[in-house]
Amino acid sequence: MMLTFKNIKKISATLLFFLALFIILTTTAYAQGGTICGSTICLPNPFRGGSSLFALLRSVINDIVLPIGGVLAVLSFIYSGFLYVTAQGDETKIKTAHEALFDTSVGTAVLLGSWVLANVICQTIGGLGGPICPTP
Repeated sequence: MMLTFKNIKKISATLLFFLALFIILTTTAYAQGGTICGSTICLPNPFRGGSSLFALLRSVINDIVLPIGGVLAVLSFIYSGFLYVTAQGDETKIKTAHEALFDTSVGTAVLLGSWVLANVICQTIGGLGGPICPTP
């Protein structure tokens, strides 16, 4: 499509129409406030853990990274199996399937290693200076 003055004029008019439409039809959304704690407003911690860096690390790994990574690992293993089954004896496709399976295994090991490392750090630091990590 060639950009001519007529096309640019049509595109500009369409963009201005939608911009005006969005500005006119915009409604205000008010966020829900926190709970009242004395004279201040307290907001809950979404990671339901302590307030230390290690607690945040452990909560992020346990609540976000592991569930998403676990699903992706299962899907990657299934895909690797699919590659192996559809290889039909072709050596290059079998090699590709083996590489995908190896990469998936390494990724899963890194994922589980991050979980172990976060828990070891929290328990070690927590043992030295008191409980700093959330309970799972």
